[in-house]
Amino acid sequence: MNDFEILQNLSIGQYRPGTSFLHTMNPALKLAALVLVMILILLSPFFPQLPIIFLLLIVTARLSGHGIFSLLRGTGPVLPFLIIIVLIQMFLIPRAYSSDAIMSLGRFEMHREDLIFTAKIFGRFFCLFLLFTLFTTVTTVSEISHGAEILFRPFGRKRAFSHDLSLVITITFRFIPILAMEAEHITKAQASRGGSFGTWKMGLLKKIRLYIPLLVPLFIAALERAETLVEAMEARCYEAGQERSRLTEYVWTVRDTRALTLLILFTILLLGSRFIFSFGGNYV
Repeated sequence: MNDFEILQNLSIGQYRPGTSFLHTMNPALKLAALVLVMILILLSPFFPQLPIIFLLLIVTARLSGHGIFSLLRGTGPVLPFLIIIVLIQMFLIPRAYSSDAIMSLGRFEMHREDLIFTAKIFGRFFCLFLLFTLFTTVTTVSEISHGAEILFRPFGRKRAFSHDLSLVITITFRFIPILAMEAEHITKAQASRGGSFGTWKMGLLKKIRLYIPLLVPLFIAALERAETLVEAMEARCYEAGQERSRLTEYVWTVRDTRALTLLILFTILLLGSRFIFSFGGNYV
């Protein structure tokens, strides 16, 4: 039955209540930190930046009161896709080689450059997944909306611009658990009608072929949920850019200033380490 508990095994998009500083941090600062660390992950080489970022995520998860192992629990559904990406990058993507092949499988050859590039891809995807999981663990959907509206406000002349962007981000995060719940319902319904879902002895390719037909009813259910959401917003005369009161008013505190200072210092440390390690020659 563990294969059917999709929503329970999903860690990304699931808010977990807590009283840590990360839970009470200003939403705009948390969203800005998410974007900054995401850019650092995408632009950083494998060593030493990605291990440093991974250590930062471990420490941050510890400060949130949940721990890194609870976040790693949701990496199971993502690992097959990462493995497919790794295999494609390793055997099918041509690149310039400066070393002999270390392994060959028919007409496919593996070089040292393939291993280095594959390690970069895997490390970046893995760190990005942990980053988004940690962010959604300590941030509610309403906080994401509030933070996005504050960050996007300087980029638009009209208030509706920032409000529309924050609404898109909010709906995106809101639909992550909804899609997981719909997939769980469809899977259980198919299994009750004699489907092979939940069978232990099943290869990866067979499992992929089994889940592909679920995409059509899953997206139909998602469109129905979206239509219901639109009708509810229209029934309440929703209009973007209007002044609205909030249940919780977020103010900038001294602790937010300290967190921003630590974030800036971490960025300088990461960029400095890249300069130091690249000064001595080539590095991975």
